[in-house]
Formats: sequence, C-alpha cells, structure tokens
Amino acid sequence: DPELNPRLRSAIFAARKENLPKDKIETAIKNATGNVAGENYEEIQYEGHGPSGTALIVHALTNNRNRTASEVRYIFSRKGGNLGETGSVSYLFDHVGLIVYKAEGVN
Repeated sequence: DPELNPRLRSAIFAARKENLPKDKIETAIKNATGNVAGENYEEIQYEGHGPSGTALIVHALTNNRNRTASEVRYIFSRKGGNLGETGSVSYLFDHVGLIVYKAEGVN
C-alpha cells in the first residue's frame, strides 16, 4: 500500500514522472512483493566512489545479484567512479531517519 510505504510511494511517483505505464508499475510491485512464483527479490547495498571521489551508497532491489552488480559497476565506471567493497564508504554515513512529505499536485 503506497499510503503506508513512503519508499513505494516515491518509486511510483518517479515511475509516473518517467511515463511508465500503470500496468508495468503494477507488475513491478507484484514482482517485488513476491506474488510471482519462482521470483525471489532481495535488497542489496552497493558502495563506491563517484566523480571527484564522492562517496556513494546505492540501494537496489533485485532478483539477480550478478546482473545488478554488473550494471551498477558499469554506471559507476561510465561516470568516472568505481564500485567499492562492502564497508568502503558506509562508515562515512549515519542513517538518522527518513523524511516523508505529502506530494501535492501529483496524479
């Protein structure tokens, strides 16, 4: 339920902003919730350095660790960064909370 899940609500908003069809969004939600037989999704955290040595943490939901790692590594390198080992930049961050706001004017 997007009303109770701010991360889901944000993802749906971003997908709609990119003109993703509603049926594709619903299929992605079904896949992520495990309502598709044989599909197991897991959340993975990648760490690395972006342009000018900027520390980055990427959270991803995937059903294929190898494919996702390869894609994230490619994006890091294409933008002048590099994918690091677990713990390579996470020590630089403190998770202090989640900010949720009501998006007005979104349909």
